[in-house]
Amino acid sequence: MWNCPKCETKVDSGFDVCWKCGTTRDGVEDPEFRSADEVPPIKDPRYDPIATPDPSIKAKWTTVHGEPQDELVPCYQAGSLPEAKFLADLLVEAGLPAVCDTSDFQDSLGTWDGNPRVYCRAPDFERARTLLTDYETKQKHRAES
Repeated sequence: MWNCPKCETKVDSGFDVCWKCGTTRDGVEDPEFRSADEVPPIKDPRYDPIATPDPSIKAKWTTVHGEPQDELVPCYQAGSLPEAKFLADLLVEAGLPAVCDTSDFQDSLGTWDGNPRVYCRAPDFERARTLLTDYETKQKHRAES
């Protein structure tokens, strides 16, 4: 835990910014910060466990500018479906096409092998692993703080 230098709110050590006023541990204020009470709730899409994939997604994967795409390879084994989705989105934001599993077989298999995976194109594997290794390092650092 740490105390916000501006409002003295106790903040969990996993957070870098005060959730009450938006000030960092070092006292830097975010002029665009808005508290959760000021922001409307985020509407989640309805969960459909049997949803069929959007055909346009498959089309994007099979060709780019008319050229066939490389095969997908697993680049990370996440601890949960939300984490897998977050990491796939992180890779996409970095310019690396990525997708993740939509099912978590850990409970049914009872092993680590059942956790959801994140996939990228084979030529992007090394860059994806670098980004995901940075993510793991940050997660470990936050856990130790």
